[in-house]
Amino acid sequence: MDPFTQGVLGAAAAQAVLARRLGRHTWLYGALGGMAADLDVLIRSSADPMVAITWHRHFTHSLAFVPIGGLLCALPWLLRRRLGAKRWLIAAATTVGYATHGLLDAFTSYGTQLWWPLTRTRVAWDFVAIIDPIYTLLLLAGVVVSSRRKSPRPALAALIASSAYLALGGVLHARAVAAARGLARDRGHVLARVEAFPELPVNFLWRTVYRANGRVFVDAARTPWFGATTIRNGGSLAIAEANTLPPDVAADPRTHAAWETFLWFTDGWIGVDPADPRHLVDMRYGLVSGGTESLWSLELRPADAVGVRLLQGRPQASEFLEMRWHEIVGSP
Repeated sequence: MDPFTQGVLGAAAAQAVLARRLGRHTWLYGALGGMAADLDVLIRSSADPMVAITWHRHFTHSLAFVPIGGLLCALPWLLRRRLGAKRWLIAAATTVGYATHGLLDAFTSYGTQLWWPLTRTRVAWDFVAIIDPIYTLLLLAGVVVSSRRKSPRPALAALIASSAYLALGGVLHARAVAAARGLARDRGHVLARVEAFPELPVNFLWRTVYRANGRVFVDAARTPWFGATTIRNGGSLAIAEANTLPPDVAADPRTHAAWETFLWFTDGWIGVDPADPRHLVDMRYGLVSGGTESLWSLELRPADAVGVRLLQGRPQASEFLEMRWHEIVGSP
């Protein structure tokens, strides 16, 4: 999720465990640990755009790296011997905070390598969007009150409430998937795969995708906390497969390697731009609900000097906010 939310989750977790022993500043150590894993965004290359998506949410987000990451975060305090035993309490707080990062990211759709180095599988439970103000405010309230009262109880209550909110996201996710299955049946499609991805900024708006008849179909579902699920027709693109790549793309080592990385990154949810078979679209994230224009896409150009371009679409802020507002309140 966003760095601020990662920080307040790490702060709340550290407070719940160590506030009585470490005092008022426990939140700070937990927050530093909670945000630190995202320093992997600095791993990038101007010559190869695939480096960034390969290494973000990689080893720094794995459960195996938690003890190392926690100690690295605490290093400035561990080197100060005059702090005595408090150094190790600080290290415990940064480690607790660090441990929350990869787990929270796994609840989103981007994909997190929790089990590295055992496997490169990207874990994505799709329960919550990468920005969700309700989830963040629940945690922030607990951190602030816990710090003022010098008590772990408000932080613990916030962790319980925010966990319940994630569980609610799981229930709503299941409803969105069921709606997508029903829509596919109504269309007479035989499903190969189906999934639902949370949309910003609430947990009851979903981008549903399914594969059938050689295409990826995208629709928009609304699963209110109270009330019936509704789903709106969207668009579709042809599925990008290894055997559908243009011959020059498949033959060039650079573009073929980029294709394989993008396939892994998107968990196979790739569509082909009908205007250009060398333009591949990440169907998990859309600029418009139910639309086929994506936040992420990949251009494979063997004839060009660069060969590979990773593109990021940016919707107009005013149009995006207006669209989301109408979807949230349920107005046409």
